[in-house]
Amino acid sequence: MKLKRISFTLVIAALALAMTACTVTIRPSAGIDVNLNTVISDFRPTRGVGAVYRVGEQIEFLINTSQPGYVTLSAIDPDGFVYVLTRNVYVSGGTTILPTAEQRVTYNAAPPRGFHRVRASFTTSATSGNVVYRGRSGDGAWSAAINVEIKDSPVRDVVETNLTIR
Repeated sequence: MKLKRISFTLVIAALALAMTACTVTIRPSAGIDVNLNTVISDFRPTRGVGAVYRVGEQIEFLINTSQPGYVTLSAIDPDGFVYVLTRNVYVSGGTTILPTAEQRVTYNAAPPRGFHRVRASFTTSATSGNVVYRGRSGDGAWSAAINVEIKDSPVRDVVETNLTIR
């Protein structure tokens, strides 16, 4: 009996270790009314999904795409307000760290403190930039803005990750 318990514990430990190496990509289905392509295979903070950042710390994201295109990063803060980190950043396909050197910017953790969700929207051509994110609040308004921005692209994708700011 003791040997079975040890074997079971080892199997669970191995499974848990294997799962920590996995990245879960979340495609927001609620509110995204356009058909999405599976272009983004990985999107997360470089410290990992759910990473904790202190106010003022630099945040970077890893994104992996199957083809070249343009990425917009938007987010929703703990108070439900939507904001944009960056728009129309060119990615060449494969793995890219955002912000890129060409952007000459940094993303720094800023209040409000708490849980932030970040979405990467991919399109094959740069969007017009006419869609306004700031001033919107809630999931519905956030998704509506993304829908309008990506709807005209023949290839488009949206994935979500999260982080916490303390």
